[in-house]
Amino acid sequence: MAVNFRRQKAMGDEISTASMSDIAFLLLIFFLVSTIFNQEQGLPMTLPGQASETAKIPQKNILNIEVRANNLVFLDDLRFAIPHIESEVRRRKVANPKLIIQLKIHPEAFYGTMVNVLDELHLADAKKISIKGMDVVR
Repeated sequence: MAVNFRRQKAMGDEISTASMSDIAFLLLIFFLVSTIFNQEQGLPMTLPGQASETAKIPQKNILNIEVRANNLVFLDDLRFAIPHIESEVRRRKVANPKLIIQLKIHPEAFYGTMVNVLDELHLADAKKISIKGMDVVR
């Protein structure tokens, strides 16, 4: 009597990848739906409406800040470094609670310089800010 020893076929040693794309897609949807994005608050600004009037403001209540083409910052024609703007604006606000800041930006100045000045005004808790482009004489 002869014994026939045949090898049995091994069970599949491959992992089926047919449903991998379905699982990846479901995980993607899950993370997109469950993720919470923080929104930057920024600097709140109140813009005038169409019916706004032009008001006469005494010059003593206006602080002129200029960002010139060479990115130098001037407060009432005195040159200031950006990190010192906050303390100067706070000092002037204490001296004059009706202070309004008029920020003039030269069109060739860097955008980042304007943002840095606005950040300093925000730190100084300045609420009354007027932003204006500077007139360029060519």
